Amino acid sequence: MADIYFDEKHFLTSDPNLTENEDLREPQIEAYYKAFNHFIKYNKTSHAIIVLPTGVGKTGLMGILPYHISEGRVLIITPGTTIRDSVVDSLNPKNPENFWLKRKVFNQVDELPTLIEYEGDKTPNEILENANIVVLNIHKLQERLESSLINRLNADFFDMILIDEAHHSTADTWVEATNYFLAEKVVKLTGTPFRSDGKPIVGDEIFRYKLSAAMANGYVKSLEDLVHIPEELHLTVDNDSSEVYTVEEIYEMGIKDENWVSRSVAYSKECSQKVVNRSIEQLEEKAKYSDLPHKIIAVACSIEHAEQIKALYEQMEYTATIIHSKLKEEELQMAYKNIENDRTQVVVNVAMLGEGYDHKYLSVAALFRPFRSRLPYAQFVGRILRRIPDSEAQSAQDNVGVIVSHEHLYLRDLWNYYKKEIQESNTIRLLDELEKSEIDLGFEGESNRDYSIGKATEKGEGETIIDSYITTELIEKQREEKAKRKQAIIELQNLLEIKKEEAVKIYDQNQSKKSKIKRPDQYFKDQKNKIDNLIRYEIVPEIISDFKLDASDNDIKNSKLFEGEFSWIKKINSNAGMLATYFNNALKMKIDKKRKDWKLADYEHAFEKVKPIREYVENVLKNYLSPGDEKNEKRY
Repeated sequence: MADIYFDEKHFLTSDPNLTENEDLREPQIEAYYKAFNHFIKYNKTSHAIIVLPTGVGKTGLMGILPYHISEGRVLIITPGTTIRDSVVDSLNPKNPENFWLKRKVFNQVDELPTLIEYEGDKTPNEILENANIVVLNIHKLQERLESSLINRLNADFFDMILIDEAHHSTADTWVEATNYFLAEKVVKLTGTPFRSDGKPIVGDEIFRYKLSAAMANGYVKSLEDLVHIPEELHLTVDNDSSEVYTVEEIYEMGIKDENWVSRSVAYSKECSQKVVNRSIEQLEEKAKYSDLPHKIIAVACSIEHAEQIKALYEQMEYTATIIHSKLKEEELQMAYKNIENDRTQVVVNVAMLGEGYDHKYLSVAALFRPFRSRLPYAQFVGRILRRIPDSEAQSAQDNVGVIVSHEHLYLRDLWNYYKKEIQESNTIRLLDELEKSEIDLGFEGESNRDYSIGKATEKGEGETIIDSYITTELIEKQREEKAKRKQAIIELQNLLEIKKEEAVKIYDQNQSKKSKIKRPDQYFKDQKNKIDNLIRYEIVPEIISDFKLDASDNDIKNSKLFEGEFSWIKKINSNAGMLATYFNNALKMKIDKKRKDWKLADYEHAFEKVKPIREYVENVLKNYLSPGDEKNEKRY
């Protein structure tokens, strides 16, 4: 591995752009300096705890925390594969859109640290020794495994440990790792200020950023809670259809308790249909103001229940994808790609997207299960917090997330606690109840509890009540937009003497931002030709010219562009051909389809992705071709 350039003191000798960097967020910079003061200024060795809401930039913060604090290697520990993959993707130096370049912490690829994902026996020691950052799943630390890092490395191998999603940090495996490694700089980060058990987290809380502040400052979406209230709800008990009870009668007679009612409602197709309808209404409401690909994320009680929910959405002609732990790896990756590339409108999940998965177009959270504790509820709500950038948002609606549930799932207390706990609490509260596995039903309680359900049916359409987390400018603007639309529709009715339905149709047609494509076949061909021509006639010739390359020569074949999955491109043996092929294949990997299978939306995604890919290519070539720098002679 002699051709790898490795600087063990990278985090001390580098000069990242932090203090005056407008591309970093204020809480990221403030949290960094709190950590710097904790470990360097005050020379403390206690674990540092940082609470940062989902979507504010926790992964980016991990990317800057080591600088001028860590004197050696850094270990990042994640609680699961979803979060691990997200961290690796964001901090991968070979990703054209990696955090450090995207946020202008560094301007050159060669300024970035070396990073690896630890894969047990598949990762040789020489790779570990040449890594500034090692990222792994917590399970790779279990001492009983021969391939565990604890059994392979000296105790002083790492100088800093970053624990992502620290509400898991009381688990024995975390303790084993922090006890074994001698790293005196341990930072625990979490976006959820609740513990997953009743034990206090070890360490000093050095920084907490409230969700209310994140909303007010536009770092995350604002939130509304919409509850469907049935006009009438009837239940049967023990499969006896001859007797029908109201909820009030069930309680007055002491026949069943609230858990039974909520479970019966969760599994009722009629009640689920109401939540499906309300969530679709919210999605369609957003479509009136914007053509962004907003999606519904739904949570079910079990895999079988998820299939039922999926069928209900599909009956309404909405495409739906199921995510659960029993999917094969290739099926899971395909599901994620379908979400990322906007091939699905509804994501139905069973505990797989509780934390760690972020997609900015998840905007409506449909709840079909009765959460019993705060942590999983807060984690699920967190999935719709990722903000859509202002440069992309077309309406205030785009950055208001909506939670939709049924009144008799009894989630109002969790919503109120969620608001109060995050908005007002200055300390980490402990959960009173132990958090059990969320893989299946997730109903906490004693083993002899009654898990039966009754048949729940509704009469009438019912009504909805809406509550906002806090009244942000977005909420106000959204209300103004709705009021403006309502008034315009009334004026159309009066002017044209038509029914409300006709006025709504006319207004929405005139206001729609969606382009009318008269020749979709020709438009598709045009898009295909545009991306081909962009690469062939603009991007590649400009790069060849800017870097004074000979198009027919092959002097860039040993650059880091053509390594790993792109190494076969070297066979083309001409600079222009290699560059064009690189762009086409990098786009194919981003879209995750062969070009012949691309649809119209895929070409639109390709136009978005080609710019950061070009910036990455130019960055790599600039470092590779710049003479006189010892580091530029290396081959990664």
